[in-house]
Amino acid sequence: SEKEHLDYEIARMFYSAGLPLNLARNPYFQSAFIYAANHNIAGYFPPGYNLLRTTLLQKEKTNIDRLCASIRNSWNEKGVSIVSDGWSDSQRRPHINFMAVSDGDAMFLKSVDCSGQTKDMHFIYNLLKEVINEVEYTNVVQVITDNASNCKGAGQLIEQEFLSIVTHSI
Repeated sequence: SEKEHLDYEIARMFYSAGLPLNLARNPYFQSAFIYAANHNIAGYFPPGYNLLRTTLLQKEKTNIDRLCASIRNSWNEKGVSIVSDGWSDSQRRPHINFMAVSDGDAMFLKSVDCSGQTKDMHFIYNLLKEVINEVEYTNVVQVITDNASNCKGAGQLIEQEFLSIVTHSI
């Protein structure tokens, strides 16, 4: 049947690209196929590599920025906590993630690849300072890091520079 053939083609896409099977649970994956099935778009061909990494990616970034605007706009009224955490990716490169948390809403800000960097308190302090300034320091009430000595030292430097910000190490 046509349905079985389409199911097989979709399965081959997963298997040949090594896509995680959980992608089948993604509502956007499902809605794309439902839309395609319900709209017979003559001559349609899925977007290619370049379109996915340029125009469509920028369009989605704009959409995400729009969705996050209400959270960002609440920071000056409710205050925001900057949360950072270190981790290593599958190639064992060290990263530091930065999140903003306010009134129960968490927003990923950025991840910094720290390969080749000495992750001393001054390096971490400079990263935190950059994030605080991006969020606007008057909105930041606290910074939360892990309890490594370099993070504690960076926290002390933050408190010295930004008197209204408290730092915690967990």
